[in-house]
Amino acid sequence: MLLKSGKLCRTINAVQTAALGTLEVRGLEIAELEARYEVALSPVFGSGLRVLHKGEDLAHVILDGEEEAFYFTLYGTDHVRLYWCGECFIFCRYREELVSSDTFGEIVFEGAVDEHTLPALVVELILQLKDGTFAGKEERIQGKTFSGWDDRRDYVLRVRTNRPAKSPYRLANILLAYQ
Repeated sequence: MLLKSGKLCRTINAVQTAALGTLEVRGLEIAELEARYEVALSPVFGSGLRVLHKGEDLAHVILDGEEEAFYFTLYGTDHVRLYWCGECFIFCRYREELVSSDTFGEIVFEGAVDEHTLPALVVELILQLKDGTFAGKEERIQGKTFSGWDDRRDYVLRVRTNRPAKSPYRLANILLAYQ
């Protein structure tokens, strides 16, 4: 996370907790998620943050303004694709239904995904990637999905950063190693 002892980090954590904290048990609407992401990420990205509502179950959240190279797409409330430095991270509640043609070349999160926990996972990963650039990726097959139509993988992403040395960050089967 950003400057673990810094004021900015504490502010971001407070905003994230307020925006993504306790969610009601009922199902969420995509507009509610858009607002939660906007509240959590606007202190970090400022005017570069844009939310484009495209329909009942589709929205794009642009993090880097007009550049549009760092963004994510909400497909309903329980499927997110995060794009950073030409890489795509897939978070999908229905992971078992994805096949190799859906995931080829992508980074697929193998942890539990639901509409209540997904926003916090995505925001934390965004904050980990924010000031970095892609420096390489290694994949290792761990087995097959239950359907047998795709491989489960572990990923190691090398992230180049100008910040002081950061400890590696792990999110289930995804490891970010900073250089």
